[in-house]
Amino acid sequence: MSRTPDRNQPCPCGSGKKFKRCHGGPNADYEEMISRGAAEAQRQTAIHRVQSERQQGLGRGILSAYADDTRIVVVGKRICWGKWMTFHDFLYAYIIDVLGREWFQVEAAKASDFRHPVLRWRERLIALSKIRPAEPGQVKQIQITGAVNAYLTLAYDLYTLEHNADQAKTSGIQDRLLHRLKHLDQFVGARYEIRVAAMFLRAGFDLSWEDETDRSTTHGEFTATYPKTGKSFWVECKMRNQCPTAKSQKGFGKFVGLVSDALQKITSIERLVFVDINTPAKPRVAGSHYDWRTAAVHALRLFEGSKDASGLPNALVFITNFPDHHHLDEVVADAGAILEGFKIDEYRTGQTTTVRQKIEQRERHPEIEAFFASMMEHNEVPSTFDGDIPGLNEEQRLLIGQRYEMDDGMIGRLEDACVDEQSGRVWLVMHLEDERRVIYQNQLTEREFAAWKRYPETFFGDVRHPQGNIDDPMEIFDRLLDVYSQTPKERLLAFLAPDPGPNRDALALLEQPALARLYAESITNSMLHQAGPQPVPANMQRMRKPPTR
Repeated sequence: MSRTPDRNQPCPCGSGKKFKRCHGGPNADYEEMISRGAAEAQRQTAIHRVQSERQQGLGRGILSAYADDTRIVVVGKRICWGKWMTFHDFLYAYIIDVLGREWFQVEAAKASDFRHPVLRWRERLIALSKIRPAEPGQVKQIQITGAVNAYLTLAYDLYTLEHNADQAKTSGIQDRLLHRLKHLDQFVGARYEIRVAAMFLRAGFDLSWEDETDRSTTHGEFTATYPKTGKSFWVECKMRNQCPTAKSQKGFGKFVGLVSDALQKITSIERLVFVDINTPAKPRVAGSHYDWRTAAVHALRLFEGSKDASGLPNALVFITNFPDHHHLDEVVADAGAILEGFKIDEYRTGQTTTVRQKIEQRERHPEIEAFFASMMEHNEVPSTFDGDIPGLNEEQRLLIGQRYEMDDGMIGRLEDACVDEQSGRVWLVMHLEDERRVIYQNQLTEREFAAWKRYPETFFGDVRHPQGNIDDPMEIFDRLLDVYSQTPKERLLAFLAPDPGPNRDALALLEQPALARLYAESITNSMLHQAGPQPVPANMQRMRKPPTR
């Protein structure tokens, strides 16, 4: 299939009709065209915002322009320029700039076994890029192995810190972190602190680092403040420095010790403790009882119930594992994070909660909910500068509202589309020029299918809910709430209490948003009841119960 010729381009008003058959005629209403065009521009802006936030998070977005065959990128208060085709190309050069070209040269001169990890990652990235050279002007595709991901994510996290300098308010912090990164005995801790800080910035938090020169008290890494509520959290980052010969490092040895060390530090605000278990990845096997998340929670709960933990304060513990450095030449199978409450029963892994309890939890802790959602969502390095979906041929891309010439020669406007999650086959609802509506079948390319899986909401050029099965009850609730947030109050009252009486009178006192939440909750509960009890994963069945107090 192909786009219609330029002379038949869609009218700027956004109607989807050809310009010559819409506002290109002699009796055209140009004021209407301008009004519709403005509305279409707003719609496109909303789509771009959703797409950019999905890729880049809620911090300061990528600021870039292309002029005279040169890519210009704003980083914090600096301006960089080069011949970069992708954001990955820029990051490859950026990390050399911030760590220092001279430092790279000194490290490169060392014997291979003594080089800094960043150099070893870079060497593997270069080797992979030479396996399949790109044609001139074409984007090079390489496999994202552990080494490639380790190099790019470090570069992206450093970029995030510098680009969001106004939100990371402590002066000189990047220089101090870069100094620690360069020294092998401090590298592991510095890298993890940078990772966690970047996660908070991408979730829209403001950061303030503690004064480590003040020896009168103990310190965490930084304070994270959520601007929407003004609430602040004390953040400590620990990473298990795994030594294969040390008995204390076997299994999850020292993991709970790091939690204990963090909780013994002094602070007057709520604690968020991050601990990376730093262990090789093991792919999940369906039905298997082993899972690093389950094992870590098991160890933490065992410690929580011991005498050693009796005097420690409560905290939310983020247990992570980012094992790229353990799998330099492989695609890492099982990185991620889990959140477990230490003496906080609201956040217990695997516990069963009602929809009402989850709604109330989100309302009580909007900061934690927003951060963890961002942490799970914004876990990939963007590859484009402008938020566009990577890997798509814009000339062939399927967009709702655009006109296409089909393989049978018919021309029409794409009204809707549905993708088969297994095969990538797509069904297209076309509104043809003769006013018929016809469903066509087509096949997404491998790149298009991958892009659709990653960005289902905006893949077809419109903001829409992704299709497919929904496993999370709160996602069902959120979708329903989105629908009924526009329903008039009287209709919601009729849905919730169709007959007059005390119940209807009480509901009538509520505002429309509260009624919409109640109705969305009631439908969600009804759907869950119809679905029946869901099986508990094997790894959760054997998880140690939280200690009682």
